Formats: sequence, C-alpha cells, structure tokens
Amino acid sequence: MSLQKINSSFIKKKLPSRKKFSNKTDAGKVLVVGGGKGLYGAGILTALAATRSGAGYTHLMTDLSKFPWLKFPDFIVHPLKLSELKNKKSFVVAIGPGLGVSESQKKFLTFLIKEKYEKVILDADALTLLATMKNTQLPESWILTPHEGELARLLHKNSAEIKKDRIHFIQEAQKKFGCVVLLKGADTLISDSSNKIYQISEGTRALAKAGTGDTLLGIIAGFYAQDIPAIEAAILGSYVHGTCSKLWEKQHKDHLSLRPLDIIESLPKVLFSLR
Repeated sequence: MSLQKINSSFIKKKLPSRKKFSNKTDAGKVLVVGGGKGLYGAGILTALAATRSGAGYTHLMTDLSKFPWLKFPDFIVHPLKLSELKNKKSFVVAIGPGLGVSESQKKFLTFLIKEKYEKVILDADALTLLATMKNTQLPESWILTPHEGELARLLHKNSAEIKKDRIHFIQEAQKKFGCVVLLKGADTLISDSSNKIYQISEGTRALAKAGTGDTLLGIIAGFYAQDIPAIEAAILGSYVHGTCSKLWEKQHKDHLSLRPLDIIESLPKVLFSLR
C-alpha cells in the first residue's frame, strides 16, 4: 500500500476542459436519484453542483409533489420511479441524497446492480441501503462516498473503530466492494483496486454541515460524466470541494456561516484558479 498526497499540480493536469468545437453531448450526462418526499433539497444541491462542475446534461429524479419547477431551469426533472432509470446506461447515476431507506428505494439500487450500470456513485441513503444487502461486490467503475459512520455500517463496525484506523478500514471496504471508496473527513482518503490510497487535506471545519456532502456528490458526478476515470473524478471532486471551503475562510467569512449553496456558487472561481 502506498499513500499519495494530492496537490494542486496533479489537479491542474487532470481537470477536464472543453475543446473549441465541443458541445453539450461531449460533456456527458448526470442523473441524480434522490430528494424523496420532503427532502428534495438534497437532490437539488447535488444536481446544481453537477451542472456547475461541467456536466453537459443534468437530470434529477425526485419527488414532484411540491417541486419548485421554475427556480431550477438548469436540469431535466423526472418522477422518482423505477421506470425512469431505464435506458440511461450512458449516464453517471448519483444516487442517495434524501432518497429514503425503505424497500421501495432499495429497488433502485438492485436495478442498477442487476442491469450492470457502469458509472454509479453511492452516497447517503444509498449507502445505508447497500449495508443491508448481501453479495455486494460492485463494478470497479462505481464510487462509494461514506463518512465514518456510513463506513462503519457498511463494514458492520462502529464509528470509533473506523476513526482509530481509517487507512485499514478504507482498504477493507475497497476489497469488500471492489470499487472506488472515498472516506470523507478532515483528511479525505480515496482507494481503488490499484492498492494506492490518495489523501486530500483541503477540506476545512466549515464543511461540518448538512448538505455539503450532497454538493461533493454532484461535483464528483459532474467530473465523472466528462469521460475521466472513476478514481480521478473522486480525487478531483474532493480536492475542488475542499478548496471551495478554503476560499470561504480566505475571504474573511466565518466557518460557521458556510452554506452548501456557497460551495456551488464558489465553483467557477475555484475551478478557474486551479486551472
């Protein structure tokens, strides 16, 4: 096992960019599956972050009963129904934010596994559902984005154990699930089948707030849609997300006041500066 700390020069080399004659199709498609009844804010945050990160098309499957349609013209909206997943194998599917954890929601996850969708990112409620499933070896091209509590559920441990040896347990999770695993925290760790672990230390205490994980998911999905490998999308997303929180404090803004929307609004400046 080797531990590699990511720096800005790595990020500059890997950031996706448009060519002169590129069009929206070249930038790929993201489908966010989340935002169940009363929780559609989580799905909206993920979809907005994906759009800000360069996805050519962003779709959102969510509860439509009280959805504020006119406020979000950036993406295409679908009802939260299993049938809406069909014929979307070319999409990056980001599933979990505000989804819910009932048996009906588990069907979305089992469908993606059974139909062998290639590019899937699991977060939040999707990770909770995954923890209840058997035979959970996943494609190498999938990404899991747990915090310590979610990783503990996935490995049937407790959070205190995970906290004591994060490197050991991210390796254990990668072997168990077979895909890219991103363990969120003050130092984010990312592992894949290459037996390397990447460390990202850009995040700040300002990110300790509900909704910031939803924006991270969207940033990763937006990059992943632009034809880069899963491990690079996870690294780029985490580094950029953390840099957004650093910018907040550099602008003499208190760490208590950062909102998830502030991360999304700072993406243009952060991406420009990193490039």
